[in-house]
Amino acid sequence: MAKVLERMRWREIPIGVTSAFGRSSLLMGEIGKGAHGVLITAGIHGDEGPWGAWAIQKLLSGIDEDDLRGFLRVVPMANPLAMEADKRNAPVDQLDLNRAFPGDEQGSYTERIAHILATRGLEDIDAVIDLHGGGSWCVNAFVFEMAGGRDLSLCFPAPFIVKAPARDVSLTGYAQTRGMTVTAVEMGGRSPGERQWAERIAEGLLRALCVIGAVDAGLAPAPVVPPIAVSGTTVLRPAQGGIFLPALDAAHIGAIVQQGALLGQLRHPATFALLEAFHAPFQETALLLLRPFVAQVEAGAMTYVLAQPIRE
Repeated sequence: MAKVLERMRWREIPIGVTSAFGRSSLLMGEIGKGAHGVLITAGIHGDEGPWGAWAIQKLLSGIDEDDLRGFLRVVPMANPLAMEADKRNAPVDQLDLNRAFPGDEQGSYTERIAHILATRGLEDIDAVIDLHGGGSWCVNAFVFEMAGGRDLSLCFPAPFIVKAPARDVSLTGYAQTRGMTVTAVEMGGRSPGERQWAERIAEGLLRALCVIGAVDAGLAPAPVVPPIAVSGTTVLRPAQGGIFLPALDAAHIGAIVQQGALLGQLRHPATFALLEAFHAPFQETALLLLRPFVAQVEAGAMTYVLAQPIRE
C-alpha cells in the first residue's frame, strides 16, 4: 500500500524574481480529492523552516494513500530564500512574509510568495495549519487559538495555548477572512529534543487531519492533555548587544517558573562583565520561548516569550 509521500504530486510555481541568492520557485505538493481540503505550510519564516518541514515529511510517510478522505496540499518551504539564508525574512527585500498577505503578483519577492499562497495555496481549501515553531536560535512550545479553530489547536500536544491577535495580513488571518478554519503552531526548534518535537508536531497534524475529516478518523492518535491557557505574551529583549548565557536549558521550555527566577544573563563579549540579567516577571511565569544556547545577540533580539497562566 503506497504512502502519501510516494504519491504526492509536486509542482514548482515560479515566483518570478531572479536572485543571486538562489531559487526563485515555490514547491507545492498535492494529493487526494473531494471535500475537506487542507493546506499545511511550514517555513513562512526561514530560520524556523527545517523542523516544520521534517514534521510534514513524517506525517506524509506515515499515512497510506487509501487513508485519505479529502484533499491535502503542503508547502514545506514557504520562503525558500529566507530558509537558505537561515534568516526570518528573505535577504532580497527583508519583508516579513507573515505580514504581507494577500500579497502582490507584481510586487517584491516576498509579496509575490504571499500572492501565490493567497491564491493557488488557498484554492479549494477549508482549513489551514501553519507551522512556525522555534528556529535555529530558539525553542518554543505553544499553539495559537484563533476564532473558530480551537478544535484544531487542541490537536497539538503543546503545553500552552494563546489567543491569537487578529492579523489579516498573516496567512492564517487572511485565510480566516476567506471563511477557512485555521491554527498556527509554535513548537520545536534547535534543541537536543528536536527529533521528538518533529514527531509531536507530526502526531498533531495527523490528529488534526482526522478531526477535519481529511484522513480516516480511525487513525486518530489518543487525545492530548489539554494545554494551559495563558495571557497575552510578553517578550524580553536585551537593551544592548553582547553574549547571552542561558540559565535555563531546552528542558525547561513549557515550564512555569516563579517570579524572580533567573532566566539568563547578558555578558560583555570581551570581559564577560554582567550587562543585564533576565528574570521571570510574573508570580507564575510560563516559558513559551527561550534561547537554550550561548549566543552573540544584538540589542532588541527576541530572547524570551513569556505569559501568565490563566487560573479559573
